[in-house]
Amino acid sequence: MTSINRFIDFNDELINAGERLRLERLARALTGMPDLGLTERQHIEFHPASNELAMSVFWRHRDAEVTEQGRLSDLYLLAAGFWSKFDLAVWREFRSETEGHALREFLRSAVLLFEELRITDAVIAERPGTEEAFAIRRRLYGEFHMGQQSVNLRRGFRADALFNHLYAVIHGIPETYASSEDELAGLIEPVLYGVFDTRSTADSVRMAEQMAPLLDGRLREDLQHSYYAVGDGLVGPKSDFHYHKGTEDREKGETGEKESVGELFSTWHAANKSEKGMHLNYELEHGRIGEGDGTGAREGREGADATSTGRGQSAADERSGVAREAATEAAGSEAGAWIKAEGFGTANESVVYREVLAEADNTAEARERIQKWREESIPHVRAIVKEMQKRIERKREERREGLPKGRLSKNPVSVLLNERPRPFYRKQSPSKRLDAVFGLLVDGSGSMADKLDETKKAVLLFHDILRSLDTSHGIAVYQEDSATATKKRQPNTLQWLHRFRDDGKDDGGRILSLEAGDDNRDGFAVRWMTSRLLQRTEAHRFLLVFSDGEPSAFGYGQNGIVDTAEAVREAEKQGITVIHLFLSSEPATARQQELFRMMFGNRSVSADSIDRFSDETLRILRKLLVLASGNM
Repeated sequence: MTSINRFIDFNDELINAGERLRLERLARALTGMPDLGLTERQHIEFHPASNELAMSVFWRHRDAEVTEQGRLSDLYLLAAGFWSKFDLAVWREFRSETEGHALREFLRSAVLLFEELRITDAVIAERPGTEEAFAIRRRLYGEFHMGQQSVNLRRGFRADALFNHLYAVIHGIPETYASSEDELAGLIEPVLYGVFDTRSTADSVRMAEQMAPLLDGRLREDLQHSYYAVGDGLVGPKSDFHYHKGTEDREKGETGEKESVGELFSTWHAANKSEKGMHLNYELEHGRIGEGDGTGAREGREGADATSTGRGQSAADERSGVAREAATEAAGSEAGAWIKAEGFGTANESVVYREVLAEADNTAEARERIQKWREESIPHVRAIVKEMQKRIERKREERREGLPKGRLSKNPVSVLLNERPRPFYRKQSPSKRLDAVFGLLVDGSGSMADKLDETKKAVLLFHDILRSLDTSHGIAVYQEDSATATKKRQPNTLQWLHRFRDDGKDDGGRILSLEAGDDNRDGFAVRWMTSRLLQRTEAHRFLLVFSDGEPSAFGYGQNGIVDTAEAVREAEKQGITVIHLFLSSEPATARQQELFRMMFGNRSVSADSIDRFSDETLRILRKLLVLASGNM
C-alpha cells in the first residue's frame, strides 16, 4: 500500500468520503440509477462509459456552506435537469453542423449556457427547495465571469470576453465592458433577450444559429478557455464492445437516437454490463440481426479462464457453515481461476480476481522463526485464553430465575408471597466456544516490504490466539497486479493464509510465506471478505484490516477512499464490525488519522512503531473477544 507520506501538500486534495457518499446517494435518488458513481472534474460532466456524474472542482476551497450549496447545484443541474430535459438528438446534430465552423467552441458553449438557464428555471419550478443552491451558483459564477472578462480583454481573448458578457447579460449581472467591444456586444444582445422564451434544446440551438452570422468576420478567434464540458461525453457510442461495418446504421434504423441523457446512461450501462466478462467468442451484431456462422468458435483447452462458477447444494454445518464455504471456495480459490467481480461497487466493475492458497514456508529458518515468535508471545496467548475460558464458564453457570417451569429454586418463599409464583430456574445453555468468527485482511502492496517481519509476527499472534480458543477465522492477503492492470481489466489476487474451514489447523508456515506485491484495492477486498463472513452463521462477525496507508490501484485514487468508506459502511449495516490497524514505523499524522476516520470511522487504530504491531493486535483482539463473550 502506498504510504500516505507520498502526498505533496500543495497538490493534495483530501476527499471527505462521508460527504461524497452522501452526495452520491442524492445523485442516485434523483436519477433512479442505483449504481451511479460520482467524481470531480474541472467542469460538470456526464460519463456514460463509466456510469458516473462529475461535479466541478470550482467549489473547492470555499466556505463550507458555499461548497455544500455549490455541489448541490451541480447535482441538481446534472441529475434533475440535463438528465431528462436535454435533447441529445438536437445536440448531436448541432455539434455535427458546427464541426468546421471557425467559432465552433463559442457557439457550442453558448448553447450550453442557454440550456443551463432554461434547465435551472425548470428545476426550480419543479423543486422550489433548490432555489438557494442555484442562487449561490449564479452569484459565484457571475463573480468568476466578471473577474475573467477584464483579464481576457487585456490578453486579447475577445471571444472569451464576449462569452463572459453573455453570462452577465443573461443573468442580469451589472458589468463594465470595454468601449472598443461595445459594438460587438450590441449586435448580439437583442438575440439574447429571447433566452427567456426558450422551451427546448432546439430553441437554444436556434439562438446560437442567429448569433453566428452576426459574429462572422467580426470575431476571428474562437474561445481560448473551456467553460462547459457537460455535452462532451454525450456525443456518440464509445463503449467497450465494437460494431462491425454497417451495424451502426442498422442500429440507428432499428431504434433511433436516444432522446435523453437518462436513456443513454441506462442503455449504455445495460449494454456494457451484458458485454463484460468472458463469453462465447462471436462477432457482435448487437444481438438483434444476423446469426453466428460458427467461424469464431475455438477448441476448448485446459487452463482457460472460467466462464462461470458453481456453488454446491449441500447444507451448511449448523455451527459454522463449513459445507457452504467449502463449496464456494471450490469454485476457484485453490484452482486460481480468474473470476469477474460482480456486485463489488462501481469502482471495481473492471476487476477480475482469483483466490489462491498460499504455499507454506517449511524451511528450517521459517520453523525456527515461528518457534522463536511463539516463545515470545506464549504468555500473552495463555493469558487471553485463560481469561476467555473463565468468561465462558461464568456464562455456563449463570441461571435464569423466575421461570414457570424448570428446576425448583432453593428459595420457595416466592410461592407464598406472589399471586402468580414462578419458583423455577434454568442454567444457561452450555457453551464450549465463542459464538464468533473473524476475518483478517492483510495489505499485500509493495510498501509493506519493510514491515513484513513484524506484520507476520502480528498475524501469527492473531492466528494462535483464535486457534487456541477454537474460534473460526480466515486470513487473506490482497493485492493488485499493477504491471498488467488496464482500464478494462484490473487483476486482483486474494491469497489465503488460513481458511475458515481449516479450524484448528496450524498455518504458521503459510503466514511466514507472506510477501509484498504491487497495489492494493481496499474497498474491493473489504467487500470480498464481507461476502465470506456473511456466509457464516456465528452471532458475532469481525473484519480486521491491516494496512500501511491509503488505497492505491489502477484508477483508484480519491474514488478508492470513497469506495473503501462505502464498503465499510455496507459491512457494518449487515452486522459486521470492521476494525483497521495502521501499520507504520512512525506515529500517524493528523492528516493520516483524518483519512482513516473517513474510511473506517472511529474504529481505526495506529501502531506508534513497527515493534508495536503485535501489542496493538493483542489489544484489539482482546477487546473483540470480550465483546463476543459478553453477548453469548
